[in-house]
Amino acid sequence: MQEATHARGASATKTTSSLSAQTNLADFIPQAGADFVATPAIEELTQRALAYIDIGYAVHLSGPAGTGKTTLALHIASQIGRRCTLLHGDDELRGSDLLGKDAGYRRQSVRDNYVSSILKTEETVSLMWSSNRLTTACEQGHTVIYDEFTRSPAAANNAFLSILEEGILTIPSSASEKNYVRVHPNFRAIFTSNPEEYVGVHMSQDALIDRMITLEVTHQDRETELAILHAKSKRPADEAALIVDIIRALRTHLGGKNGPTVRAALAIAKILDHRSAKVAYDDPIFITTCQDVLIYNATRQSGKPFSRSELDGLLRSVLKPTAVGSKVTPSRTTELRPAESRPVESRPVESRASSSLHALEQQLTQLIATPSAESAPAGKDHAVCSFPENQGDSAIGTDKPNDGIVQRESGSRRLTRPPVFETSQVPKGAMASTK
Repeated sequence: MQEATHARGASATKTTSSLSAQTNLADFIPQAGADFVATPAIEELTQRALAYIDIGYAVHLSGPAGTGKTTLALHIASQIGRRCTLLHGDDELRGSDLLGKDAGYRRQSVRDNYVSSILKTEETVSLMWSSNRLTTACEQGHTVIYDEFTRSPAAANNAFLSILEEGILTIPSSASEKNYVRVHPNFRAIFTSNPEEYVGVHMSQDALIDRMITLEVTHQDRETELAILHAKSKRPADEAALIVDIIRALRTHLGGKNGPTVRAALAIAKILDHRSAKVAYDDPIFITTCQDVLIYNATRQSGKPFSRSELDGLLRSVLKPTAVGSKVTPSRTTELRPAESRPVESRPVESRASSSLHALEQQLTQLIATPSAESAPAGKDHAVCSFPENQGDSAIGTDKPNDGIVQRESGSRRLTRPPVFETSQVPKGAMASTK
């Protein structure tokens, strides 16, 4: 309460106040940080928003959590170049928290002692209005960033209806000298929100949504996510690319819209930086970090348990042999060809020898069975030379046998090379039978 005392006929005036001057620490001039990433996709979205703001429309950035809506809103505000007022949506927020309220009473007393024998006292008590951030922003022409405005009840945001349409802010107090504030021409508003199916989010009134232009902010493209991760962590470019690919692969596995965001990629990269680990399947720190960061959130967003084996398979599919430090190699299968399709040189020596011997036996049998007439002795039957055949051997090759003795594995014995006959006469010592 503020009290002012005026003494008529006296030279002193006493004023006391219990309300100190309020300095709004939420007002600032946003500036882009050194690690801010401005890829073509971000700049294109920024230019669209600035075009709508220059005309006088409010901009609404809507999208899933972790897509950089607040950062983008601050970047847009920094391009405007005026002081900024930051508001945060809250379920406990009320209209008075945005506009202000009657914060006390003002008491004024007048003491008249002009005539010493007569004392006259007059007092006046009135309400005092204390403006809050939205009222101050409308008066001074700030840029308001209302982050997650749908987390506040719809009734708390009713003041924006007249602000964005008529340019007038109504003051709900009878103590103020005027019941409205005309909005400064430089006043601008940027809203951000998550989809309405999120927990703790209120449905906004259609009248407010109709007064703003909504830009859908989705997950960043791979180039933007890679640039953000490389700018905000110490990971090399190749390892940063693998982390981003893991996050994007899991997001695709969960349906595309839901899934881990670039925040998860930043968490993995910063943990690996802190623990001096590497992106490799054979690094246990990397594997446990991925499990801790990804499994729980993936289970919540997919609606069914996301097992460690699923994550293990996903990591194997991304961490190929070209990955940094990875020892994961694809399984090698040896192509086995059937025996009949193998080259002749790869067959066993004994098989080739058996085949050649059998062919030679047939040739000799035919040669002995049909002797020439002039070489056969008169009055005697032709001599027939017979050789026992091994029915178990099969003719697989046609190679000629070497000179000397060939050992057969099946009989564990040595067979001498059969003689080559010039005529049909059988020399002594040969295996022959005479008819």
